[in-house]
Amino acid sequence: MGFIPKTANAHILIDALRLVLSGGVFVPVEFSAGGSGVFRPRTGSRSQELGLTPRQGDVLKLLVQGKPNKLICRDLCLSEGTIKVHVSAILRALKVNNRTQVVIELARRGVRLDATAVRAR
Repeated sequence: MGFIPKTANAHILIDALRLVLSGGVFVPVEFSAGGSGVFRPRTGSRSQELGLTPRQGDVLKLLVQGKPNKLICRDLCLSEGTIKVHVSAILRALKVNNRTQVVIELARRGVRLDATAVRAR
């Protein structure tokens, strides 16, 4: 999990991939509010701790995997309109404007979501 900007050079890209593959989260220094850009995530954060409903937590887990709304609605057996409502609520709860910022905010908070916990209705 993390965010690698298109402007990153090859050295940064390789270091970021190594960090992610070892279980860390990479966020560039310019996005980490003055930090080092390296985060060690907590695992199993509950959706309620983020101010989300359990179903919004399910959507969030698929969202951070990079899935578009269409695939999220198929995985959770929900309508695309319902997914859009959940995504909007997630963005509001995390005080961000887009999906990339969701990943950055979760990394900043040290949150790592358990992807296996997503349940279908």
